[in-house]
Amino acid sequence: MKNVSIVVFVIILFINPIVDAHGANTFQFIMRNSSIQPDDAQVTQNDSIIFNNVVMDLERTIEMENPKNSTHNWSCTAQPYNSTGNEDECQLWLDPLNWSAGNYQALVYSNGSLWHTINITIILDNHNETTPNFVLPSGNSGNEVSNSSESNMILLWVGLVLFVVAAISRIVKKGRT
Repeated sequence: MKNVSIVVFVIILFINPIVDAHGANTFQFIMRNSSIQPDDAQVTQNDSIIFNNVVMDLERTIEMENPKNSTHNWSCTAQPYNSTGNEDECQLWLDPLNWSAGNYQALVYSNGSLWHTINITIILDNHNETTPNFVLPSGNSGNEVSNSSESNMILLWVGLVLFVVAAISRIVKKGRT
């Protein structure tokens, strides 16, 4: 029984899809009296960017223009520093549907006048999945059959043959005792 369990486990490993992914990250900018740290950033779609205002007497407004779709332009005002709440920060989630890969500029205004410009590079959130292509009952899935799906099918058949051989050897072994 132990050998059959191992064989079944190996078969499951062969037929499971493999996915390469990452979690969403948070990137923070600290707005001080005379500087922003950092003054440029490279982030990935699905990340969040946060602007923290650590100055007690100035409010800061951040604007980021989306050149491909002006309905997704973003603006937020961070109030003067307040340790009891989060009104002194602005957050933006880089939704892949709204923010495509490319170079952007965040304009930071301090009490109404342009104070600083931040260069932000958004990188495509690329996820690779290697799994056999399946055709649904309605027809073709629209994906071309690749060599990797053929090799996965061969591995599936090898796993199935190994399972059958293990089952037969188990039956034969029980018959001898």
